[in-house]
Amino acid sequence: MRILSQRIYKGVGFLRVLPVDEDDFWHLYNLITIGDLVKTSTYRKIVKEGQTGSKTSERRRITLLLKVCEVNYWAEQHLLLNIKGRNVRESAWLSLGQFHTFQFEFNQPIVIYKENWDHFHFRIIDEIRSALVQSDAAALIMEEGVAHLCLIGQSTTTLKQKIEKHVVKKRNTNNDQRDKSMTEFFNVCLQSLEQDQLIENVKCLLVASPGFLKDDFLEYFKQQVQTEKYKHLNKCVEKLLLVPSSNGYLNSLTEILQDQKVQQVLEHTKALKEIKYLEKFFNMLRIDIEKVAYGKKDVMFAHQQGAIQTLLLTDKIARARDPKIRKEWLRLIEDVKSKGGEVYVFSSLHPSGKQLNNFTGIAAILYFGVKFEYEDDDDQEEEIIVQHQPEDMETLMNINDKVMVDFDAFDEEAFM
Repeated sequence: MRILSQRIYKGVGFLRVLPVDEDDFWHLYNLITIGDLVKTSTYRKIVKEGQTGSKTSERRRITLLLKVCEVNYWAEQHLLLNIKGRNVRESAWLSLGQFHTFQFEFNQPIVIYKENWDHFHFRIIDEIRSALVQSDAAALIMEEGVAHLCLIGQSTTTLKQKIEKHVVKKRNTNNDQRDKSMTEFFNVCLQSLEQDQLIENVKCLLVASPGFLKDDFLEYFKQQVQTEKYKHLNKCVEKLLLVPSSNGYLNSLTEILQDQKVQQVLEHTKALKEIKYLEKFFNMLRIDIEKVAYGKKDVMFAHQQGAIQTLLLTDKIARARDPKIRKEWLRLIEDVKSKGGEVYVFSSLHPSGKQLNNFTGIAAILYFGVKFEYEDDDDQEEEIIVQHQPEDMETLMNINDKVMVDFDAFDEEAFM
């Protein structure tokens, strides 16, 4: 993602960016929250009615200034990010208060204005500026007849394609028919790797499967690159790294990334560092339960004792819609860092983040054992993620004068 311009003073201001790859959509999803102003341009179908009652339509490019009501992100077979908001600047083509859904596209400039830029947002901006936001690896996770091809990014794991092809079972027929069906399955996998030059653009391709299926695919791959059709992939053979897995589905990706060979190849990948600490947390949970904490109450109690060595939390925590709750977590993050502790924020779309969400989304590895001896309240522990009811029309349109004055002051520079 390219940062085109930025003006933020005391937590208020705008950021103008240009998304260029898939990880950028995830960063935008974490930057944009309900209540923000987003300005961009898009095409809208305009219907005109003539004097005779006939209607004509045309696609016209218009400028949008939306107050965000909803942010949606999908990263399954099709990557998609969109926002739904109300128009806050009337034009000839879009009335004031009218809803509009905008779908983000690559190489489309976006300006985000908010009054509450905080440390979580600045951390994302720092990640955008760094060089560690590229997909270093892809994974082809397979078992007989089923394969999943995904890109392993710094923040997300994107499923590029699910491959399904019937493979004849050993007990049902002779080996010739089985070998033919297996060759057809491998051929579909190879075509998926060649699509969009995926295998040529990544540094490493992890091929994982139970048993010897991965070895059979490697032999098939080596044979095919000797042919005229696939000879351009000959240099890609050295990119393939064989890794054992329990099955051919995405839930085995965490165990794949824990393999020693994979860790050596991807030692600088952010997601791998997070997995190492998550593995350390689960090992400590088995060995010495008093030296770990998870859940809001236990983590806060351990923090009061000055015991947190490493804080692990998912972006769902940092994305809490209520500013008070978000500030509470940001204060905890800063306190841990100031005392020499480490903090890792996991992506909820990465297998490691999903695993941590199963343990409330927040956990800690402690310097020393802590006995969590406190009286439980009768009421249930407050949920970390607070879901808000949709705001009504009056609230959504209530943009105070200060915001509009500041925004207009930045407007000319931001949206040229």
